[in-house]
Amino acid sequence: MQEDVETLLNEVKEHYDHPLEVDISGEASGVLTHDQSHQQLKKDGTLVVAVTDTTNVDYTLSHELLHLLFQMKGYPQLQFHLLSGDPQVDDQLYATSTSLYNAAVHMLVVAWQRDHNLLTDAAVAQVLAGFKQNVPSEADDQLVIYRVLSLLDLLGFLNGELPAELANAYPQALPLARELYDLLDAQKLDSPFGLRRAVVHLLARFDTVIERLGYQPTNDAEFATLTPVLSHRQLRLTLDQVFMIKHSGYRDRETKEPAYVAMGRSDEQNAFVLPLPEKETTPEAFQQLYQQSLNDILTQYRLDYTIR
Repeated sequence: MQEDVETLLNEVKEHYDHPLEVDISGEASGVLTHDQSHQQLKKDGTLVVAVTDTTNVDYTLSHELLHLLFQMKGYPQLQFHLLSGDPQVDDQLYATSTSLYNAAVHMLVVAWQRDHNLLTDAAVAQVLAGFKQNVPSEADDQLVIYRVLSLLDLLGFLNGELPAELANAYPQALPLARELYDLLDAQKLDSPFGLRRAVVHLLARFDTVIERLGYQPTNDAEFATLTPVLSHRQLRLTLDQVFMIKHSGYRDRETKEPAYVAMGRSDEQNAFVLPLPEKETTPEAFQQLYQQSLNDILTQYRLDYTIR
């Protein structure tokens, strides 16, 4: 294990309250893809970071550890608390919004890897080989959204510069992916607030892109929860001053009851979902709810948030 990766591992362990183990196994396929590592939580609280392909362990392990570190440092998380009523649609929405969120986070991951000399010529070649293996060239339109999302992630990895061979293989998807990448590249991602703002913009722009392709928008502004990043001043304000509670057409994933979604007044993005029982949804109850301090609401419902 490279010294910088070992230092990163120790930093992650310092932020985690339970034991953290690394499990490295598997053969070397010669290519790098995002599915070559994962996290597993044991019943005793031990977190296992597993690398299942030994092509480039330092690259793969650092990628997984950085995801963990950004989460532990309070970077906003993508969560799913709603149901549309169609499990297949839900799975598609979960997958696309996760890909968009990860594309933004991966730009932070790659920046760290670049600064620590992990993006060698060999690593870049292995990533490109994995991309070619998983993303077919444009023979039909059925995979256009998958290609757009995959190219967006690759553009972030390569600082926006694709080899000519790949650029020529995706004449339909590449301009759309580049539009999304340019939006991300113009943002300051290196803080929890900056990352959240960038992802909000990215989710909205993605909907305009797929609408141009003739697909229904995802409505991720409401469907996907992006945990809030709040100032101390906002925490002292009333709920009504920072968020509008929307009686959503979606169902709460936990209760299966109608969902009540906190939409940011400044960005109109789902920040959390309140599991309100029916007796707390009368006009009088909502009036009282809106006048509580935001800090009290977040504490009462044990909601995730980060302080700026």
